[in-house]
Amino acid sequence: MPIPSKEAVERAHHTTQAAEVLRKHVWAIGRATAGARRDEIVVATVEGDLTFGGVWTISRDDMLRQVPLLEGSGWSLLFSSKTPVAEIEERCMQFARIASRRREVMQRCIFLHDRGKPCHY
Repeated sequence: MPIPSKEAVERAHHTTQAAEVLRKHVWAIGRATAGARRDEIVVATVEGDLTFGGVWTISRDDMLRQVPLLEGSGWSLLFSSKTPVAEIEERCMQFARIASRRREVMQRCIFLHDRGKPCHY
């Protein structure tokens, strides 16, 4: 297995922070999901500098084309129409937990590697 780079560990840390930025805007995201039609999705983004990027409602048909443009070099979470605020908040917290765990695993791997031990992640 390749050893994680410093950049990968930093990205996981920043992803945890981005999830918190999204969690702080659950009400704005919730308003968008409440108004979205069944054939639309809501995209919430965080910029690469960890500022809130905004919330967009887009057609499901345009998802593959639009989401990468909206996300840029940052992060995004997608929500279906009518997703309740509680579920939005839970998804943000889950996103943070996954990123945090990923960072911990990578740091552990680097720790083991530096001591000449194998890393399996």
